[in-house]
Amino acid sequence: MSVLKIPDGGGDSITLLEVDGYLYPNSDIEAPADVIKGIRDLPIREDDVFVCAYPKCGTHWIWEMVRLLLLSDTDTVIEKDQLMLEFIKGEVLEKFPSPRILNTHCFVEQLPRGVFEKKCKIIYILRNPKDMAVSLFHHHKKLICYEYKGKWENHLSLLMDGKVDFGAFFDYMKDWAAVGKTHPELPTLTLMYEDMKEDPLTGIRKLAKFLNVEKSEEFYHKVKELTSFNKMKEAKGKFFKAPDGSAVMYRKGEVGDWKNYFTVAQNEAFDRLYKEKMGDCDINFRYSLK
Repeated sequence: MSVLKIPDGGGDSITLLEVDGYLYPNSDIEAPADVIKGIRDLPIREDDVFVCAYPKCGTHWIWEMVRLLLLSDTDTVIEKDQLMLEFIKGEVLEKFPSPRILNTHCFVEQLPRGVFEKKCKIIYILRNPKDMAVSLFHHHKKLICYEYKGKWENHLSLLMDGKVDFGAFFDYMKDWAAVGKTHPELPTLTLMYEDMKEDPLTGIRKLAKFLNVEKSEEFYHKVKELTSFNKMKEAKGKFFKAPDGSAVMYRKGEVGDWKNYFTVAQNEAFDRLYKEKMGDCDINFRYSLK
């Protein structure tokens, strides 16, 4: 384990934790490397559900939908980070009652061994990488643990080089895109962030069917209301605050905000790199909504 200060092209640096060749947030939890190293051996239950995604792809949002559908609890306010594998010790996770909705930004092979043995249900979320890039930039700027004060253009280069926590998103997306072939035994539902934004009710129904907890249309509408961006920001924005008092995890939640950041040259360079890295991977992203 080592704490790294990775420089960008403009003279600023981002602080990350390196564990066994992978990069993670340099969180202030006790013994973070031990927590990360212990993920593979976490005791897993058959009814555990996993919400998985690259950072800033809608994990908080979809996790809350899953929680409401599985537990039918519309009153409790709980933050998904309380059940995040990279931050919470196994003995703490063990205290949560079943069914647990666990979440992670890990690669497939970094998941606990028990996930494959017990064939746990997995919900995997994809978001167009340009909006993700913008959201991750603000995330790194706002959270104190990253100590990052750089500019957009230099942060974009860090991301494109894979020098951010949880590594290169190209590698991550290709890893998860192949899960149907590498681990056909795992029941996996893939959701597109943009589809969920455009038509959340259809996505909520799809989630309920996958989880075998189909409910009334009235309840689906309640889930849609409670997981709207403004409702979640109001209820949960207090959990993570930037030094200026703004919510870190709930900034905009929009589709197409990337157009306010990418220059023509940056967009062309990004598209070239995407084609180079992902040419053999059949993922059709939507970069705007009608």
